[in-house]
Amino acid sequence: MEIITKEAIGYIKPIGRLDANTSNQLDFELLSLCRSGRDIIVDLAECPYVSSAGIRILLKAKKELHAGQNELFLTGVLPIVFQVFEIAGLQHIFRFETSKESALAIIQSGGKYKPDPVEISIGQQRLSYQPSEEEKITLQLCMAPEILSYRELGFALGFGSLTDAETPGTVGHDFFVTFGNGTGFLPSNPSLDPDFRITSNPVKTGIPVSEALSFGEKPTGSLKLTAPGILSFLELYRGIRDLRKKTSEKNSVALLLLANTNKNDPSLSLILPYDAKLTKVVFENQLNHFKRHLSENTRGDGFIGITFQLSELDLPEHNHSLPGIILNHLTFENITAVNPFNSGMVLENPVAWMFDANTFIDGREKRLIIETRPGLVFEPHKKFLARLLYTDSSKLLIEPLHGGFSAQTFHVTSFDHEDRKMRPTVLKIAHRELISRESERCQQFALPYIFNNCAVALGSAYYGETMALRYNFVGIGGEANQLKWLTHYYLNSDISFLEPLFDKIFLQILKPWYGQPVAKTLYPFRDHDPTFTFFPHIFETVKTLFSISADEPYISLPETDQPILNPFWFLKHEYARHRDQGIEYLSGICHGDLNMQNILLDESMNVYLIDFSETKPRSVISDFARLEAIFMIDNAPVADETDMANYLEFIRIFYKTEHLDEIPEVKYRGSHTGKIDKNVALTLKMRRYALESARGNPDMTLYFFALLEWILPIICYLSLPMPQRRLSVLVSSILCEKILTVGQR
Repeated sequence: MEIITKEAIGYIKPIGRLDANTSNQLDFELLSLCRSGRDIIVDLAECPYVSSAGIRILLKAKKELHAGQNELFLTGVLPIVFQVFEIAGLQHIFRFETSKESALAIIQSGGKYKPDPVEISIGQQRLSYQPSEEEKITLQLCMAPEILSYRELGFALGFGSLTDAETPGTVGHDFFVTFGNGTGFLPSNPSLDPDFRITSNPVKTGIPVSEALSFGEKPTGSLKLTAPGILSFLELYRGIRDLRKKTSEKNSVALLLLANTNKNDPSLSLILPYDAKLTKVVFENQLNHFKRHLSENTRGDGFIGITFQLSELDLPEHNHSLPGIILNHLTFENITAVNPFNSGMVLENPVAWMFDANTFIDGREKRLIIETRPGLVFEPHKKFLARLLYTDSSKLLIEPLHGGFSAQTFHVTSFDHEDRKMRPTVLKIAHRELISRESERCQQFALPYIFNNCAVALGSAYYGETMALRYNFVGIGGEANQLKWLTHYYLNSDISFLEPLFDKIFLQILKPWYGQPVAKTLYPFRDHDPTFTFFPHIFETVKTLFSISADEPYISLPETDQPILNPFWFLKHEYARHRDQGIEYLSGICHGDLNMQNILLDESMNVYLIDFSETKPRSVISDFARLEAIFMIDNAPVADETDMANYLEFIRIFYKTEHLDEIPEVKYRGSHTGKIDKNVALTLKMRRYALESARGNPDMTLYFFALLEWILPIICYLSLPMPQRRLSVLVSSILCEKILTVGQR
């Protein structure tokens, strides 16, 4: 085995088979080189066989080197040997190069040669400072409320909130530090205890931040005693100041991560010295929380920071890899307390990592640019979710599409990192439970059946109880492309245009859902109860709006000349009483909330569906009844009392029908004949679709249940005028009577 070491490079060339008999020597030599902090090249050009024992030794060395930010290169690997790595799935784990020379060139071009250490004296003791190959740090300033991930912050100090349950747009002013995969907090309220958090996903875990100084992820160097010893922190810091003068870092802002290996009281501290340079940065950039702490720092020690008291702190003798030390020691099991940093501490064999920053930028310059239409408020938690979902982008233009009852949707134009315009997408933001369900059901019920005609979910992300979903639309492309809701065409087109459009949607695109029904026992009082989905507060709402109690069987309204059946009593009491009453009927995959704001079209009239949170097998006619509720109630022309009287006369006659194949009598004497004709035509089309999907069964019982599911909660729609909400109560009463009549038969 040929062993060569030169400067910062270790080179090993095994000759012959690498198996259980010969791998021990390789293990010994690799371990020695790993401890020296070198990159290592293992030349396998004359090694025709590598056993599992040999692979295990190489993996062990790679792990050890990775902890010290060094690399293991395998060169000259013969094809028959490479197959062994490939079969084991390790071809992407190891760094393979064709020759020793090519690996050496990579090491040299990557600046892997470590600069010479610098030594300084503190009394009778000496400190050795090892600069890293890291370029100078640019300090990122957070100067406005943001939600930032642990990865975006890196090693940082600032003011914010421990919890993510903050009012959107506001954050607290507790002092915190972050260290890559965790954070420590000192609450501003003295009655609250300090605390900490550890995350397994620093990229997607966010912290509400009002102000912060972020020093990135890699230190500019590390400092330790050349021989075991004890000294105070202030003595150590005097040495650091001397060192910074020596290394021309005296004009930088410095962050310190300090390890105290005292066996009786081990700790890790993140410390920001208050010096003239920091003070200048704070005041020039109006960092008010930092200014306040500067003014309140009456002890005169000039430091702010947090100390993590630990159960144990075991630093490797030669390899002081910061990522490995953080991961191994700042854990839930090992942290015993979180305290304000005390500059009077005594240190035993300390190691300090220094983050020196000479340049300063607004941290927002490094993050995704998010532009919105004037007047649109896009709060910090929404920006955080957008950054998580649009990592392929450098800039977003966000416009609101529709303020739905339970979600917000936005049209997003994105640009890649070379400023090329990308395919338009839709961003939907809602409660975490709803988005999780929507993403799951999109995969389960939409993509297997209507993939080419629906939105494709590209990813989801959450923050607290809020979640976002990114939708891509198959077929959309080009800068001039525009998405419009089906509502736009409904409001602005005549029936001759709308009828073939609805035929396309329901008889072609969604045919795989409705055209393949399966006979099942359905439970309409359970399946169509709106209090089980979006409207658990419906009884309180009707009480507040119309003083209607859900415990009174009959109610009197100004629009009626006698008491009518109370639909909310029916919902509360009769639905509960008949919860387990089953009906044999046809079931199909249904959208579950198919309104005209969940159907989008581009200028080529390609159709795209979104919002699959309620998609699942239901009575096959339920989606069609959902649209009828929109035509007949949401869009009813009832602006004044005369309109209401004329419409009620029309609707009472219209709902005398009891079968899907009946043509209801249309008797309307008001001034909105055109709108009534359009709504009736589309409603009859929905009933024809329902009849076909039900394979010719004209029974309307399940259709009435589905209608009630969406007409009853119209009183909760804040976006609708009060007349439509009053109308919903009256029509719901009619439908409840119809269900009672059917039940008595």
